Amino acid sequence: MDFEDFTVGENDNGRRLDRVVRKFLSDENLPQLYKALRKGLIKVNEKKQKEDYRINSDDKINIASFLINKEKKEFKKNIPPLLDEWIILRTEDLLILNKPYDLNVQKAKTEEISLDEIVQRDYEKRHSQNKSLSFKTGPLHRLDKKTTGLIVFSQSLKGAQWFTNSLKKHEIIKTYLAIIEGKLSSGNFWSDNITKAKQIDNYYTVKVNECTENSKDSLTKVIPLGYGKYKNKDVTLAKFIIYTGRTHQIRSVSAYHGYPLLGDTAYGGTKINEIQDFFLHSFCLEFKENEFKITKKLICNPQKDFAEMLTICGLKLQEKI
Repeated sequence: MDFEDFTVGENDNGRRLDRVVRKFLSDENLPQLYKALRKGLIKVNEKKQKEDYRINSDDKINIASFLINKEKKEFKKNIPPLLDEWIILRTEDLLILNKPYDLNVQKAKTEEISLDEIVQRDYEKRHSQNKSLSFKTGPLHRLDKKTTGLIVFSQSLKGAQWFTNSLKKHEIIKTYLAIIEGKLSSGNFWSDNITKAKQIDNYYTVKVNECTENSKDSLTKVIPLGYGKYKNKDVTLAKFIIYTGRTHQIRSVSAYHGYPLLGDTAYGGTKINEIQDFFLHSFCLEFKENEFKITKKLICNPQKDFAEMLTICGLKLQEKI
């Protein structure tokens, strides 16, 4: 019987055998996975192993040829390259980008191209000689399609685990800038609940402080940075620090407290005729000391369109925020 061999890489180390092998099996053979392991049709270093065996770097997984999915999954040919101007920091473990406006991190519709796909193609090209059997790069937190600024993608399993655990422990501080309606006179700390409301064409809105069993806590600090006018309407440049990462957290909570984002009609903002529908920017990420060559504070200044909107409103970004 013919077998095909696959060498385990560093990003596969410690993973369960059955979870890695699933990638190679055609859909019709997935129910036969455990049977194949028992029969020795799937081995590690030419020895039978149980499904919960933890594979190690440089192990060789031997899979009977007839089990393997021969279909090649090619990237779309029209996926554009990752632009150098988007890259804030790249290490072996993490990729930190300045996300442009109007680009979904993950696709909402079949025909669209997402930032995730762009990063995946870039990762595949850069690691063509040392591919992992199971690891796949992906975003480690969310940004809305129309939110710009800092977003982090994994480049290794180790980096992904560190970032995810740091988020869970609230060890990463995320700061945003936004132009909101009204004159926010002083800083506030808002403790609320957020619940997903309705879906319209793959788009969810949320409700604030309408408690249900599915509600999640939302912790937000807001600080005014300056005041201006947009067509005789009072606006505030505000800094938001979020301690939870809920869907539409800043947009929904700020609107609930009487300060919708200028232009954010989904949450009661006044419609504007500008280059962006609204202006929300992921400005700063702060980390604890770490082994990943990530500085304690990463700043990404607003992009050109945001800066021009500040000028239109008579607002100015301070040097120290």
